[in-house]
Amino acid sequence: MWVLSSYAGTVADPEDQRRTWNTDVSAPVHNLVQGERFDNATINITTVHEAAPARPALGVPVMLPAAYGPYTDRFAVHERLDRMVAENDVGMVLLGGVAGVGKSTTAVHYLKHCLEDDAERFRGGVYYADLGGRKAGLGASVADALESWLIAKGMPASEVPASLTARSDLFRQLTAGKPVAVLIDDPVSAAQVKSLRPTSPGSLVLVTSHRESEDIQIEHAAQFVPVPMLDPGFALELLTKLVGADRLSAEPEAFGLLAAFSGGLPLMLHVIAAEVKRWDSAGELAARLVDIRTRRQTSSRLMNMGGDHSVNAALELSVSGLPEPARVLLWSLAANPGGEFGPDLVTFLDGDSGALADLVAAGLVSVLHEPGVPRPRRRWRMHALVQDFVWSTAQDDLGTFTALQQRILGFYLRRTAMADRALSKRWHSSPDFPDQPPFTDPVAALAWLGAEQVNLRNAVFTAYDLDEHDVVWQLCEVLWGLYFATNPFGDWIDTHEKGIDSAQRMGNKEAEARLRLQRAFAYYNQEDIEQALEEFQQALPVAEDSGSARVIAATVESIGLADLKLGRPQDALEKFDRVLTLVAGDSEAIGNAERHRARTLGALGRRGEAIDVLTSRAIPAYERAAEEKADGSNAHNVARALVALGELLVADGRAGQALVPLDRAVAEFDRLGKPLHGAEALVTSASAHAALGDVDQASAALDRAAEDYEAVGSRKAAEIRARRAELGSGVTES
Repeated sequence: MWVLSSYAGTVADPEDQRRTWNTDVSAPVHNLVQGERFDNATINITTVHEAAPARPALGVPVMLPAAYGPYTDRFAVHERLDRMVAENDVGMVLLGGVAGVGKSTTAVHYLKHCLEDDAERFRGGVYYADLGGRKAGLGASVADALESWLIAKGMPASEVPASLTARSDLFRQLTAGKPVAVLIDDPVSAAQVKSLRPTSPGSLVLVTSHRESEDIQIEHAAQFVPVPMLDPGFALELLTKLVGADRLSAEPEAFGLLAAFSGGLPLMLHVIAAEVKRWDSAGELAARLVDIRTRRQTSSRLMNMGGDHSVNAALELSVSGLPEPARVLLWSLAANPGGEFGPDLVTFLDGDSGALADLVAAGLVSVLHEPGVPRPRRRWRMHALVQDFVWSTAQDDLGTFTALQQRILGFYLRRTAMADRALSKRWHSSPDFPDQPPFTDPVAALAWLGAEQVNLRNAVFTAYDLDEHDVVWQLCEVLWGLYFATNPFGDWIDTHEKGIDSAQRMGNKEAEARLRLQRAFAYYNQEDIEQALEEFQQALPVAEDSGSARVIAATVESIGLADLKLGRPQDALEKFDRVLTLVAGDSEAIGNAERHRARTLGALGRRGEAIDVLTSRAIPAYERAAEEKADGSNAHNVARALVALGELLVADGRAGQALVPLDRAVAEFDRLGKPLHGAEALVTSASAHAALGDVDQASAALDRAAEDYEAVGSRKAAEIRARRAELGSGVTES
């Protein structure tokens, strides 16, 4: 017998008590006469005379299960249900989503909301059945559910028909003409739903499922409504209700991180609320869960709390119902070092759109892009809890999972190398992977790098943990273009710390020196020149030990740049002169050294000499390099030299002459798709126009520069906007 632990009671139906019953009889079936009810009547069948006992009045049961704890209203789901119900006479809605997301709770609260708005809306009653789905040994059978409904309606247990068909037919007869609401949790098939579905107009059937259940949608014309993870604001709201506003107000940032870690899964929020009571500081728990390096050990314990009602048990239900291609793709995506991913990773993993759609429908993966977005810009996210769940199950086949991680790390290394190559033609100590398809232009490359930034950071740490030290330092080297363009200083410094250590472990002095230089530029770009200089100087003996002339030259050149920034142009000039002795025969490196020498001579007040160095040495060296290489890299370098020439001419009081090389540089950077360098040229052009008193042209140049910086997410955009505002207010540039 099915136990109705949360049965809310039965009320007598006044309409049934007022009815006048006729005495038409068809035949006896299981002690129930097929016809209307008789009051104190004698039924004559052949020679048998029997007085029917008085029957209790039929009731209007409200059988909603209890919904424990606080509820954060899902406005969007409720509104969508309202619209759907209004469009259907006998409506069925399939609520889908990952286990633990609150599908049943949402349905219960929605039905309560309906009854509060109109107590007479479901005059035939509200019925509930938990069919248990794939939960072995749990849930009711359809026949037991119908039995409980008939008893709740007021029928004696002894008179409930034995067969499923008879029970289903009788339920429909007793509710005929009166709208009812039915909530069915976790059916396995459309056939189960069919036996429980009412036929009275105005009825509503809500079905919950861990998957999209196409058979139910097709056979019953059910409308699918996903119940997504809670938005961050609602997740924090629910967590606040669970732990109390006072506790949250003491550490708001920590609780914000905990809410974010939950992925918006209500079940996990309940687990976190229980766990945080064991900690003196929520910040300590948050720190362990946010950092990928400590997350899995802590989250594994949390996700197993509650046994059969744990987060892991809930996710097992969602995963077990997936088709095989979707399960394979889920396993593969869980090996991704981050949660987000794009279509190129799905293709690399041999996944198809159907398998991905199954993961989305099951609530295991969220869609981040808007409909109609071009394929390269589409993004999805696997929830951290799902990723950790798969990771925990993968421990039984760790070798296969690790090999998959290594494959994905290789994917990111190769694509990042190609993106860095699109941003800059500088030399790499790591392989160039000529077999990889190139990016179409620098803007596309930078967009890909920006979208994958978290994955790339995590890839460095994952590779380090797997002792893939060659991958670590190579990946750090090719992250240069992203980090130099967008300045994510924390990631820059943290990843390169691992990269330097990995290069040391591999005994690769050239790679170590290169990464020390790159890390130093993180400080240089923050204007912490003293720290940058210290880092450059630490790299020099490593570079010299490597025996690589180009690494030594790059290190000496970097020290010279720091000297120039620190107001020591004479020291800088000595460094650049030494660089020229190290790069003989390398036209591009000569051009770079001469360009830096010209800037240094300008800082020494020797502007005429500096201009001559640019026009007679730096630019010709770049032009020779262009003849030596057919990759177009030196068109970029020529444009940079033209910007330096423009800066010198402006400083020398020849702003009018500066406009020609600056306009040429802007046009060249536009042609090459180099928005960052184009922005630098525009800023110098603005200075030239301002020096000539042409505020309108100066303002236009700054506007364009700000837009270019904003397009790639550079923090310099705000600085340029402020400078533009000063021009507009009449403040002139010196």
